[in-house]
Amino acid sequence: MDREEKALRYARINVWLTGAILVVLCAAALILIPRAVHILDRAETALTSIESLAETADSALVAANGAAETANRLAADNADAVSEALEKFNSVDFATLNKAIADLATIVEPLAKVSSFFTR
Repeated sequence: MDREEKALRYARINVWLTGAILVVLCAAALILIPRAVHILDRAETALTSIESLAETADSALVAANGAAETANRLAADNADAVSEALEKFNSVDFATLNKAIADLATIVEPLAKVSSFFTR
């Protein structure tokens, strides 16, 4: 074989190998591109869901913050009234109150006996 035939032979081998590599690359592209598109679609769906959840969480935090502010305002507004009510409750003399109830019971018992004569 002379030099031109060897060059021609190597050129043909080069063409066949290049063609084989091209076929393998095309086959890989036909297999991988649909999978990649599917993965990207799922990723987009997941990101949309995450954005929706983030918006929901944000609105929930805003609502919770508003509720906390309202509770704080309510507690501050009613603190004086609660203190006053506790002072009045603590100022009650329970010993005297119990004695007055006992005295009232002793007075009402004979009146109940007298009124029971009229109801018969």
